[in-house]
Amino acid sequence: MEDEGLVLQARLHPIILLPSLLLFVFFGGVLRAFWEEPIPKIVFLVVFGGCALRFLFRMIYYLTSEFGVTSRRVLGKTGFLWRESQDIVLAKVEAVRLHQTILGRLLNYGDVEDTGTGGTEERLKFIPNPLKFRNNIQVQVGLLHDREGDSELMN
Repeated sequence: MEDEGLVLQARLHPIILLPSLLLFVFFGGVLRAFWEEPIPKIVFLVVFGGCALRFLFRMIYYLTSEFGVTSRRVLGKTGFLWRESQDIVLAKVEAVRLHQTILGRLLNYGDVEDTGTGGTEERLKFIPNPLKFRNNIQVQVGLLHDREGDSELMN
């Protein structure tokens, strides 16, 4: 948009890769522990291929997702083949909520939810340093209201 500048850019938190990695390690351990004879190649290929494919999809999702706060909007893009884009104009933001689990607090990630006028909700998931992200949104909303107030005073 015109006169719009990027204030903060963020990627997904790497925690989204953890379940796929754990699945890979778990099935590798299960196959090794419970199989007395050498593992047939087809079983090995199916299990490890499935785990590797799942990890690859999560990695592509991780690398192709990005979030941002500009001087006018909050943006979110996720996915590669199935693209989802979220966009909320700061002038319409009524509330910004932060959702963090205990693990999220420990590893510094969470979900940031913007509620706009008319009840529109945009939830950005697995944001690293979500307090900073939320605070930047709130600062930009305040600055936007200040600029709009100044322009109304001039008219």
